[in-house]
Amino acid sequence: MIYRTPDSKNFDILLVEDTLEDMDLYVRSLKKKENLNFNIEKATTIKQAIEISEKQKFDCYVVDYHLPDGDGIKFIHHLIDNKNHHKDSAIVMVTGQGDEETAVEALKVGADDYLTKKAISDGIFVQPLLAAIDRARLKSQIAHYQEELERSNNELADFAHTASHDLKSPLRRIKSYCDILEEDSRERLNTEDKQILFRIDTNINRMQSLIEQLLTFSLINNQKEEKEDIDINQLLLEITNDFEPQIKEACGQINCNNMPCVYGYKTRLIQLFSNLISNALKYKNPGINALIQVGVEDTQTHYRFFIKDNGLGISKDNLDKIFTDFKRLHAHEDIEGSGLGLSICKKIVEKHNGKLWVESTQGEGSTFHFTIIK
Repeated sequence: MIYRTPDSKNFDILLVEDTLEDMDLYVRSLKKKENLNFNIEKATTIKQAIEISEKQKFDCYVVDYHLPDGDGIKFIHHLIDNKNHHKDSAIVMVTGQGDEETAVEALKVGADDYLTKKAISDGIFVQPLLAAIDRARLKSQIAHYQEELERSNNELADFAHTASHDLKSPLRRIKSYCDILEEDSRERLNTEDKQILFRIDTNINRMQSLIEQLLTFSLINNQKEEKEDIDINQLLLEITNDFEPQIKEACGQINCNNMPCVYGYKTRLIQLFSNLISNALKYKNPGINALIQVGVEDTQTHYRFFIKDNGLGISKDNLDKIFTDFKRLHAHEDIEGSGLGLSICKKIVEKHNGKLWVESTQGEGSTFHFTIIK
């Protein structure tokens, strides 16, 4: 679909060309379009073009490469450096025959298209200009929507962060009151009263865990972090040491292949491996010792890590659902969890420009795969 502003028949064009014959050719080509109105300004030097462009904004700048006071790339740099004034303007570079390298350079700098003078002589001029104008306007519109989306996401993340912090304080007080009540009134409480206090305490702990997960979730894409070189061997050693009580409880074993060093966000990668290993221990098969294999495959472009377990596994119907926010496959009474763990993993992998997916057979175990760009 072609994007147009409401006034789609009027276009302001600045032609930057020092050869009068070529300038006349451009003007004649534009004037031939009877159903379109091109308001044309002319400049023969970069200096003149800059002066005109600072006073008026154009729909399209047609810039010759060879100009008396430098090459057209210099003027394109000026337009890009002042992109707020020219943000939805198109830039078309005009080159001589055989100047493809120049054209590529112009595109890298920020031009929307390029034309050879031979192509213009053959009548190929107006349509590429209109297409370049459409693309420039569309890119500007997309950039605007992206900025709005980023602003909205940041506001939402700030809200979640603030709300999570504010919820912690009353929860701590409720827990303190429950502890005081249990300690001071232990002898007066009957079995049912103690059971109610136990349920309150369980739900407080569950809520505290959910708040921590929400905080983590809100910070992944919005907290300013620096990438660093990370030895995954050392990282896994620290994680397995932290999980030693859970490993013993599950009569488990974690085997790790020799791991590479990656360039990433250390705190997030600790969360990623910790969440996946924790799930492998949490969703173990009853009566079977937990066996977890952590490995990696090296490709030319990325590392593909996997964490394989012999646990409960996941049904085919739920494979795509488990990465959804707050999605749980088991009741809290059976297995604790917030329903955000795998969502957090997915966001962390995406923050590293990778992908996360799972292969699983119900009753036999699961293998979670994720990639990290080299």
